[in-house]
Amino acid sequence: MLLDVEQNEDLTLVLDSVKELLNREWEKYGNKKHEVEKDKIFDLFYKLKDIGLFDFLKSTSEENVLIINEALAQYFLPGIIATTIIALSDVPTTIGINYVPELDKAELVITPKGVSKASDIEAIEVKSPDPSVRLYKIVSGKWEKINEFDRFLINASAQIVGHGIYCLNKSIEYSKNRITFGKPIGSYQAIKHKIVDDAIGLELARSRYLMNRNDSEKILEYSFNKSFRAILDSIQIHGGIGFTTDMDLHLHLKRVVMLEKILTYPTQGS
Repeated sequence: MLLDVEQNEDLTLVLDSVKELLNREWEKYGNKKHEVEKDKIFDLFYKLKDIGLFDFLKSTSEENVLIINEALAQYFLPGIIATTIIALSDVPTTIGINYVPELDKAELVITPKGVSKASDIEAIEVKSPDPSVRLYKIVSGKWEKINEFDRFLINASAQIVGHGIYCLNKSIEYSKNRITFGKPIGSYQAIKHKIVDDAIGLELARSRYLMNRNDSEKILEYSFNKSFRAILDSIQIHGGIGFTTDMDLHLHLKRVVMLEKILTYPTQGS
């Protein structure tokens, strides 16, 4: 992206180790990641834990946490791993306001009310917009107060933008290689303008949480709007194949919709 954030040696080492693991153990599932079985998801979780990802997230700077959330979102991680990273936890943790994903896989649940053991939660399963996760509406729990929920919203914003960055990069790659009327489609203004607008939009979203982390709710809303637009444009740029399950663009779209749903405070009367 355009906003160049300097990475220190520790962050680079952790990211390189995590990406090497994901490229070996996770990318082999391709566009079928939403169908991976529970035991394989937990196997990946504990491999990430063994290489120190979760310990690093708990001890490093806020900026490093955001960069990691951006980078790892592009791998379309299993829902329980994605929410654990957002929550800066080292045990399977889910997070939301009134709805939480992957309660069946979680040990801890975090909401604005506090943190609760998953075993103390009463919830009802509802239809999920993301086919890779099960979604639950919380009825009750035994809550212990925490004061970090705003920070978790910022982390989620970075994840949402990471999904948009992935799809933007796919758009750029496809527009260079897809030839129509003897020219790459990226040479046409209609495609150029979409890609540039999306790149600028995602960069502006990044600047909101990397440079100024005030008002987490507005940052989340802005990040979702820019990422959602970039992903929709990527699907359109890819033409007919972009709308099919032969590609994983639809998975990233459904993941950001799910994250926005669980982490947006309901409006009064809704």
